[in-house]
Amino acid sequence: MTTQTLDHISPGEGLSGSRKARLGWILYAPGNETINVLLLYFIMAPYLTNVVVGDGVAGQTLWGWISAFGAIIVAIGGQILGSATDVIGGQKRFISGFVLMASAGAAALWFATPNADTGLVILMSVAALAIIVGVELTSVLHNAMLPRLAPRHLVGRLSGTSIATGIAWGLTVLGTYIVLFMLPEVPFLGLDKASHEHDRISGPIAGVALLLFTVPLLLLTPPTPINRVCLPIKRLTFGVLGETYRSLRSHPRIARFIIARMIYQDGIAVALAFGSIYAAGHFGWDGLELGIFGMVVLGSSAIGAFIGGKVDDHIGAKRTILISLLILLTGIIGLVSIPAPAEAISGFLATPQEQLFIGLACVLGVSIGPAQGSGRSLMARLAPAGESGRWYGIMALTGNAVAFTGPLLVAIVTDATDSQRMGLMVSPVLIFIGLLVLLKVENDNPKGPQPQ
Repeated sequence: MTTQTLDHISPGEGLSGSRKARLGWILYAPGNETINVLLLYFIMAPYLTNVVVGDGVAGQTLWGWISAFGAIIVAIGGQILGSATDVIGGQKRFISGFVLMASAGAAALWFATPNADTGLVILMSVAALAIIVGVELTSVLHNAMLPRLAPRHLVGRLSGTSIATGIAWGLTVLGTYIVLFMLPEVPFLGLDKASHEHDRISGPIAGVALLLFTVPLLLLTPPTPINRVCLPIKRLTFGVLGETYRSLRSHPRIARFIIARMIYQDGIAVALAFGSIYAAGHFGWDGLELGIFGMVVLGSSAIGAFIGGKVDDHIGAKRTILISLLILLTGIIGLVSIPAPAEAISGFLATPQEQLFIGLACVLGVSIGPAQGSGRSLMARLAPAGESGRWYGIMALTGNAVAFTGPLLVAIVTDATDSQRMGLMVSPVLIFIGLLVLLKVENDNPKGPQPQ
């Protein structure tokens, strides 16, 4: 985090940003990343699907339905929420509500005991759904604050710093969690491994972290008073898709970016979701090794996001994304081209193939950070003044509307070819198509005026 990123802007720029406001906005990221790392990626999700449900196939199916249902709610609700808060304000009130919902769901996961009965499985599914919907809708409002907190020439740096801070914190949390709860014979706080308390404690920890890191966002960012009490419920409820279509038609340059992002982001999501699965099957890595692999990817992503924010503010978000996607393409193709070791050798990273795999994973991590961070800053520069909430809502709507396509394509290709390698090749194909569409988006000017 740099001093320049947080410095107060000069008067007369029409923004409400200040050093403390930017700091509060950035500090929300660690809370959000704690939820991702402990609950949605590495600890709780595998535990729920394999131990609580008690059957890997049934558990994975259930998690897929939970994720899909959550994506539908966020897709529709994000657009309604963004449009509504553009009209009535009160964004921080909505943030408080959604954070409380997600934190309550996270805390409830402590009761996810092994081999649960049907009733408990349903309750834990509702808790997981509350987490997914709560953090995603909060992210819509958090993103929409960005254009009001920084001038255009600092938007990329602020966005990149936020992502880098979150990833660095996630890396720290994951490493600390492994040391305190997974490695010792008797976990920290004397938790009982036999009843999986060392897994279940991740829920309350993540819920408390989300609450704590939301406090600076609420206290330090500018107030968001309610401008209008009566919501146009009918228009917001029944006009979401029509309004989205008309908005995209009337702003073709933003529409091209949203389409490009839908495609390449789906490719990145495939790499993140299936990379560890591929490594486990290819090299026989276990949970601890995959956890270390995740820490490597998170660490390099933090570095990439921080550097990418500085690059973004100098050459623009579009060029930064293009460079990142080209690196991703090269890295993923190289990664899936690594052959399996000829013979099994005990020890982590004992073979040259595993060492090369980890090296390429670092390269991928460095490029994932700016690809995601600069997408947020590009939207901040493309969106007309005063409409950022609506456009971030549209971005969430379109992104979640196609979020299932990447995993579906991986399943189809893997089944048809009987090859994990060919299934993972879906990722670079999607990234390449998204890159081609992004080429048709006009270059953004970090120092130019915001569109009206």
